Amino acid sequence: MTKTGATTDIVLADWGTSSLRLWALDRQGHLLEERRSDSGMGTLSRDGYAPELQGHLAAMSVPDETPVLICGMAGAAQGWQEAPYLEAPTGFAALADGAITITGQARDIRILPGIAQRDSANPDVMRGEETILHGLVCNGVLDGTVCLPGTHSKWAEIEGGRLVGFRTMMTGEMFALLGKRSILRHTVMSDRWSDDDFIAAVGEAHADPSRALASLFGLRAGPLLFGDAVPHGASRLSGLMIGAEIASCLQDDGRPLHLAATGEVAAHYARALTGLGIGFDMVDAELAVRTGLFDIASILWPDIIPERMQGGTTA
Repeated sequence: MTKTGATTDIVLADWGTSSLRLWALDRQGHLLEERRSDSGMGTLSRDGYAPELQGHLAAMSVPDETPVLICGMAGAAQGWQEAPYLEAPTGFAALADGAITITGQARDIRILPGIAQRDSANPDVMRGEETILHGLVCNGVLDGTVCLPGTHSKWAEIEGGRLVGFRTMMTGEMFALLGKRSILRHTVMSDRWSDDDFIAAVGEAHADPSRALASLFGLRAGPLLFGDAVPHGASRLSGLMIGAEIASCLQDDGRPLHLAATGEVAAHYARALTGLGIGFDMVDAELAVRTGLFDIASILWPDIIPERMQGGTTA
């Protein structure tokens, strides 16, 4: 989308492993234009970031003096330039202090740090999700549990607007590996989907997550022994993994749960939580990351963005 007659004052970017999302905004936070690309860290060499970004900025006619703020895997050791981790627990405004400036560029381009949990019993890291969490805090989510599903799902605990701890589950990656590389590929290749089978599997795994691993092999053994006994294997595989994830990560402590996601993965997790009778607040993760980025930009460039965020960016 493009809004004509407006000047781009800031460009925000979420640059992950598999994709790049760019947003051009004015100083009030109004979205002027957005672009998307499959050129993530997994497909770029270190020398490929600058021309990839410049190509998008040129296509959006972004002025040379407009700064760019980036979050995500572009700041990893294997990315464009490393932005060292902050230490959890932490407040999110500290992201501005940890931002690095890309060297050798005429334009002011900065990358936000990720956050590390240096607990020998529960070591963990995140890059990109911290900016989504900051966006939620900007919009008033000061306490509760936040589920950020994806290739590597994050479960974060927010207290008083600070990140106090988090846990990563490799649910999305394991689903892809099992479905494409394991013996289960013969069972889950079908594109048929059954909500009933999905919800049933979620319930089974949530009730007894210790049996989920054994239940996975049943997706292979069932068809071998009883013919087409599992016609919706992908539904059951997804349900077993998501059900076990929820059981492992969600504490029954009465704290509010916020589901920050978009697209199909949001629908799956929402369906699973609803089927389990667990209440939650749905949050648009893309809007949240944009809100978080814009608020940090207002700290880094107060002469361009004169006021801190009060409720988020606008479309």
